[in-house]
Amino acid sequence: MKTIKLITSVALFAVVAFLRNSASGQDAVTNAPASKPATEEAKKAEDGKKVEEPKAEEEEKKSWISGSVGTAVTNEYIFIGLVQDKDTVIVQPYVNLSFSLYEGEGAINAVSFELPLWWSIHDINKPRPLNGSSSLKDWFEFDVSPGFSFTIAKKWTFTISDYIYTSPGDYFDTSHNLNLGLTYDDSDLLGAFALNPHFYFLQELDGHSGLGTQGDTLSQYYEIGIAPSHTFAEKSTYPVTLSFPTAAGFGTNGYYGQGFGYFNTGATVSVPLAFIPSAYGTWTSSLTGQYWRLGTDPARFTDNPNNTSTGRRDQVVVSWSIGTEF
Repeated sequence: MKTIKLITSVALFAVVAFLRNSASGQDAVTNAPASKPATEEAKKAEDGKKVEEPKAEEEEKKSWISGSVGTAVTNEYIFIGLVQDKDTVIVQPYVNLSFSLYEGEGAINAVSFELPLWWSIHDINKPRPLNGSSSLKDWFEFDVSPGFSFTIAKKWTFTISDYIYTSPGDYFDTSHNLNLGLTYDDSDLLGAFALNPHFYFLQELDGHSGLGTQGDTLSQYYEIGIAPSHTFAEKSTYPVTLSFPTAAGFGTNGYYGQGFGYFNTGATVSVPLAFIPSAYGTWTSSLTGQYWRLGTDPARFTDNPNNTSTGRRDQVVVSWSIGTEF
């Protein structure tokens, strides 16, 4: 029964997204500027007057709000090297909103306010803490991360946000974290061999997002990674993009109980759903397989059913997702 509820939730989520994009597409068609009659343009030409191109204001204006919406279904939820739940139905919807604040040609090319929202809904396998009393027992996690993004020299993107982890189902306490990110677009430098490197840093501000093995001491998390990719049949109706996301995570002051948190690598295959009319948005479906090698302490504390000294350090995660951008 829980599984049926989850599948129904995903279906409703997709319907809402379709209706939203449908309305946006209809507005765009309704509000499109009408071209001047050909006879009027011809008359101007006959009079020897210059036939001007349509004014810039008549062109479609770029929206100052953009984003994405979608959902993923996976067999296991691992949060930066810490196993949260596995071997059950896990549905993870998301909404990412971006509000453009500035665009220019200087050293800083763009500034935007970012508002990512993320859910994790499970047929929970793990017991709740003894003080857990929420009626939303299948709602394992809800995250929101308001912050700002800066595009620098057209290639670098720096983000700063307050990453807030909450558990509507009372599985863990709310945690606030300073989250810093830096990415580099090396496509012009390496072309088809671009690595798309990134670096993330997280500082616990209030509560623990890690293991918290040093009591009240606030911990830090560091991540480095790459995501090389290549698109096959780029000009076809259904181009296939193959990417290889790879990352390693480390912690200090008890985030993991040790320095090394995890290493993961895998492959993602993405295909656009071109059969969906463009009025409903640009939809993409992806299939991802990942291998995780966890540190001893992360595995021992989060996935250790046999109570061994190391826990289960090797993990395989498979997920499927569908989403649209606007």
